[in-house]
Amino acid sequence: MIRSHPFLSRAVLTTLVAAPLGIMAVLAIAVLVPATKNPESKIYASSIGYPALQRLTGKAIAVKTIPVAPKTLEDNVAAPGESVALHKIDLRPQVSGPVEQVYIEEGQSVQKGQPLVQFQQEPYKNAVDAARNNAAISEMALLNLQKSAPVKLAKLKTDVELAKHRLAIASTKVQDMNSLVEKELKDQVVDGQHRLAIAQKKLQQMNSLVQEGAISKFQLYDIQDSYLARKKDLDSTKRQTINAQIQLYGSQDFYTTLQQNLLGAQQELAHTQQEIDNELGNARLKLQNDKIALQNALKNLHNTVLYAPMDGLVSWVNIDRGELAGVRASRPLVSISKDFAIRAYIDQAQINAIKVGDLATVRLMSYPGRTFQGKVIRLNPTILTSGGKRPKGGIDRRYTYSVWIAVDDLQMAAGLQGYVQFNKDKANLAIPESAVIHLSGGEGMVMIAEAGQAVVKPVKMGRIFDNQREILSGLEPGEQVVLSPRGINPGDRLEVKNQKSEVKSQN
Repeated sequence: MIRSHPFLSRAVLTTLVAAPLGIMAVLAIAVLVPATKNPESKIYASSIGYPALQRLTGKAIAVKTIPVAPKTLEDNVAAPGESVALHKIDLRPQVSGPVEQVYIEEGQSVQKGQPLVQFQQEPYKNAVDAARNNAAISEMALLNLQKSAPVKLAKLKTDVELAKHRLAIASTKVQDMNSLVEKELKDQVVDGQHRLAIAQKKLQQMNSLVQEGAISKFQLYDIQDSYLARKKDLDSTKRQTINAQIQLYGSQDFYTTLQQNLLGAQQELAHTQQEIDNELGNARLKLQNDKIALQNALKNLHNTVLYAPMDGLVSWVNIDRGELAGVRASRPLVSISKDFAIRAYIDQAQINAIKVGDLATVRLMSYPGRTFQGKVIRLNPTILTSGGKRPKGGIDRRYTYSVWIAVDDLQMAAGLQGYVQFNKDKANLAIPESAVIHLSGGEGMVMIAEAGQAVVKPVKMGRIFDNQREILSGLEPGEQVVLSPRGINPGDRLEVKNQKSEVKSQN
């Protein structure tokens, strides 16, 4: 039996254990060392990666850059869409009642003024006849009132003038009697008093002469008779004055009565004038209201027929003969559409790529294998949402913008489904997508090599085209952008290797 040497056995065992470890170490070095310098590996940006080791030893970090330059970007945007009307009018009933006739069908072309739907007209014709009769009666009543009013007012005006005339005569009579009482009768009383005083003085003188015996008593008797006659005349004059005053008072009462008669006639004239004015005003108002009622009745009769408001296509009919319809209907009876276009739904990230006037290629499911050319005529900046409605043709309208495209040489109806493609070539600044450090909401950061150092710049970015990110602002042509900025910190020294020319520059 052959026995193994103990030393040889240990050597073989050691070799068997160490060999795999050595191989693993060699493989690890062969894999890890290149990985530390590979910008695509995770180790590159770690604490043992190439940038960290170069920074630790104070050496510049070798990086590849590319100059910022304009590039031609082929911007192909495709979007689902549907045909819609640029002009659409919904017709709702203006009267209520049963429908007698429906003259059109969906998809039918109509001309402006063409009758579409007719309601039952008999009740509205009766309403027109009744309104005409009421207006005629009101007009006749107004004419009669306008004829009778002047006659009635003329009689009352005559009464007023007659009362004025009588009052004027009475006024003259009262003035004459005042003159008589105040002047003539007063003069007569004064004259009678004067004569009585003279007779009384003679009587006193005759009494003295009789007592002296110078004259006879018969002569005294004559003087006494003369005194009594003068006294009687004075009393008569006073009675005449009293009677004249009594007549004056009566004339004044009569004058007052005539004044009251004149005032009554004037008040009756004013009252009658006011009544006539009120009656005329009410009659005119009633005639005006009856004419308005007639106009409304004629309008309702006209509204029993729905007419096409424009040339177009009947895109909706929601009524049949014999059905009831009313002014409170929530849905239109008929819709007329005109000037159809394709409304495409573009994602908000792509809306800046589309402009009014851009050309587009339209493909419709109703025309398989055919394409149509169109032009963008409208952009809707408002975000559309489904609003609880089920989208058509798999279109998700949530967070999308609408673009309207007029299609050449194609007669369309509403609701045609299809797709629109916008082919655009544009020259904008662009950088490789790998050079972008951070991107959020269209804003991001890139690292550039400036004077041998790493500098971070904020930029506004657009869409991505074939792994090239569109730059809207923040960079200038010629600036050197670091292609793989992972693991590099702002302020690091850089050894620039231009990707095109491989020209080295070091601070």
